[in-house]
Amino acid sequence: MTDDPGVHSHRLAWRYGLALVAIIFVTLLPLLSLFAASFIANVNGCALDEGNPHPCLVLGSDVGQTLYNMAVGGWLTIFTLPIGAGAFILWLLVLVVHSWRR
Repeated sequence: MTDDPGVHSHRLAWRYGLALVAIIFVTLLPLLSLFAASFIANVNGCALDEGNPHPCLVLGSDVGQTLYNMAVGGWLTIFTLPIGAGAFILWLLVLVVHSWRR
């Protein structure tokens, strides 16, 4: 292992950055599910709403219930957004404190 502090700080920056990207990804995952369901339904000319699942044939299979579950999963954003924002801010504070102490 090398004793070069530049290499260590570079690796540490990558780890902090990767953690921040992971927090953002997990926070927005329900929205990505909703957008994917909406895209699939639109491309195949299917109705999609949060009231009821509607039949939707994609490659010969009915995926209406799956699209409905994906779309309703978008409501989880109500929970993931504030939790993810808090985790993001907390992790940024950890990064700042860690950088400041070096």
